[in-house]
Amino acid sequence: MKLFKNLNYWKLRLLVFLSVVGPGIITGTADNDAGGVATYSVAGAHFGYRMLWILILITFMLFVTQEMGMRLGVVTGKGLGDLIREKFGLRFSFGLIILVFFANFSNILADVAGVAAVADIYHIPRLIFVPIFSLVIWFVILRGSFNFVQNIFLTSCILFFCYVVNGFIARPDIPAMIEGSFVPYLPMNRDFIFTATALIGTTLTVWGQFFVQSYFVDKGIDKKHIKSARLDVLFGAFWTDFVAYFIIISCAATLFVKGVRIENAVDAAQALGPLLGEFAKHLFAWGLLNASLLGICVITMGTAYAVTEVLGTERKVNASFKEAPLFYSIIGFCIFICTLVVLIPQFPMILVLTASQALNTMILPFIFFVMLKLINDKKLMGAHVNGPISNIISWITIGSFTVISFLMIYLTFF
Repeated sequence: MKLFKNLNYWKLRLLVFLSVVGPGIITGTADNDAGGVATYSVAGAHFGYRMLWILILITFMLFVTQEMGMRLGVVTGKGLGDLIREKFGLRFSFGLIILVFFANFSNILADVAGVAAVADIYHIPRLIFVPIFSLVIWFVILRGSFNFVQNIFLTSCILFFCYVVNGFIARPDIPAMIEGSFVPYLPMNRDFIFTATALIGTTLTVWGQFFVQSYFVDKGIDKKHIKSARLDVLFGAFWTDFVAYFIIISCAATLFVKGVRIENAVDAAQALGPLLGEFAKHLFAWGLLNASLLGICVITMGTAYAVTEVLGTERKVNASFKEAPLFYSIIGFCIFICTLVVLIPQFPMILVLTASQALNTMILPFIFFVMLKLINDKKLMGAHVNGPISNIISWITIGSFTVISFLMIYLTFF
């Protein structure tokens, strides 16, 4: 009888978790977008297994920051943009949101470029390939219900498993992999430091903080389920860097040992073909397409959430275009303009993406500082404010990221 009660208890807990699951996993996985895949590929190809230990730190930092976003959303029932406007005023919020928009827009541009890169791998004209997927994304977000859109996102998250398969196909050097995972290695080498900071900067993002909070609000998670929501965020942070781990080792086990230098994810896919066979090349390319499409969807929605919250307008995925015209117009504008830009011959994509990454790293410390002010407001959060230990951990996390951010900016421009 006791065993039966225990089974019923855990069955109920599982059902509660499944009803809550989604925002944390989706936000975390979408961090592995086209820009992320490119960064992880370069890290593995250029430095082997030496950067794997950094992923453990990234996982911790990602969980701490997104857990705060989740808690702010679940407890207040408001998105980050709403809270910033209410607590810091419209003038400050409007100035900040302009910077957020440009940082997010460049990330969307990188993901649309990722779709174009897959077209290049298979020698399909960009003019046909990219617009088709852009229209599909726009249609799914516009016409789909919240649950339909979320299920597509979660399916996309599962498809990232192809990178895990690729890692096993590559047959990595297990002792070197274990050493790289647990023995810190940080040479004072400009290329190594730049790639390491990019590794962190591509995972902790401005759009991610807005999206995770707003998506929990949109899903309608109750405060009594905050533990399950925290588990969702934890699993999302783990899955994000688990996938990144296998992208790095697949490139380390093949490209690094052969001394192959790459500049982006397309180079990685093309180089894996002769080394591991066409199947590995296709897995990597399909993974890049999946990552790009999920990134476009999530980042455009995160941008629309941020802007409409600051302006105080309707912004639910379940709303129709007529009910939330600005929300869907922002999504459509970002997708349409980025599609046009990617189709421009000789467009200086690398320059734009480098500048955007620098902008992202400059804005995030301000976002984190604002979040800490909000989450320690007892009138706002009640019993769910940060405790002393949580504040210490949060400040260490945010402080270290700020140092890393400015280091990356220095290495980018000097």
